[in-house]
Amino acid sequence: MGASPGGFGTILSQNAWLPVLRTLGTNPWFGGRLLVSRAQTVFDEHGSLKDEAIRKQLEQFLHGFVQFVQV
Repeated sequence: MGASPGGFGTILSQNAWLPVLRTLGTNPWFGGRLLVSRAQTVFDEHGSLKDEAIRKQLEQFLHGFVQFVQV
């Protein structure tokens, strides 16, 4: 999950972390990805999420992650 002011939504940084996570022996969840591009248009001045489409994506993402950690 990540947000950025640019058009790629942190995809490059998320990919860069994969070798580190493997080296550390973590068990990452690969069941979903949430990339928020142009974050300045998605959040209001108080940092609250104002984009309904992103809110739905976040709900789906969190639902999948919760299922993963409950196993």
